[in-house]
Amino acid sequence: MIELNEQQESEIRKHGEQEYPHECCGLLIGRIADEGRTRIVEETYPVANAWGGEGERHHRMLIKPEDYMRAERSFRDRGIGVIGNYHSHPDHPAVPSEFDLKNLAPWPTMSYIVVSVREGKTVDVRSWELEADGTRFNEEEISKGD
Repeated sequence: MIELNEQQESEIRKHGEQEYPHECCGLLIGRIADEGRTRIVEETYPVANAWGGEGERHHRMLIKPEDYMRAERSFRDRGIGVIGNYHSHPDHPAVPSEFDLKNLAPWPTMSYIVVSVREGKTVDVRSWELEADGTRFNEEEISKGD
């Protein structure tokens, strides 16, 4: 389960709409609780989509390793860190693609939020976690935090 408050979800939705027709991407900053079963988001951390050329960012995204490191360093004094990431699917469902599975989900301990943006407006936000063996995503509950 991932705990995400209304403001954080709104930030993710707006980021997807601002980047449309390209994929947006960002990191989820927070902590892991309940013996690893719950990820609690404290902040969203938008990053630039570093994928290839202009024409390719409408269906692919890349978060550079340096962005992960920068986020980890920025928040470690507060005892929080990267617990997941998010990206948008312009004009496609909020369901991870095969590309997402093979390239964008390295850790089963994280949450992966996918935002469906159709014609510039967010229509769906769903969260996924990676099966321990890395073979598929399972949808996870989004709990509305404070």
